Amino acid sequence: MAVFEYFPVQIRKTTLGNMSEDEEILMCFVAGSSLSANREYVVITSRRVLAMDERTIGLLGKSYVNVKENVPIDQIISIDTSRTFMNKLLGQSSLGLQIDRYKYLINNASKKDIEAATELITELANLTVGKEAN
Repeated sequence: MAVFEYFPVQIRKTTLGNMSEDEEILMCFVAGSSLSANREYVVITSRRVLAMDERTIGLLGKSYVNVKENVPIDQIISIDTSRTFMNKLLGQSSLGLQIDRYKYLINNASKKDIEAATELITELANLTVGKEAN
């Protein structure tokens, strides 16, 4: 797991900009292949799963944050994990979040982080479903 305060400044600002006042950050981790420089910053809050990366605008050298996923936890229908042969070699897993007819993927994160995220999201989704039923 990662510490939110150590994420890049633009990632932190974008995360806080996508959160409501009563939301709290519960878990953070970094995904992406160990073999490439592309990193995906994943933040799980009490209401959503955010996955972002930093990109650079061509020759200008100006960077910006690309929000790849902003998945409300109360809309998640199912969660699944998978591991390719390369994932197994590197101790990684991938996480799939199913919403209606669309599946969001978080690829190549630490197996331990994916297991913890799966457990947390499942717990939060059950709490959300329980609140709506009352």
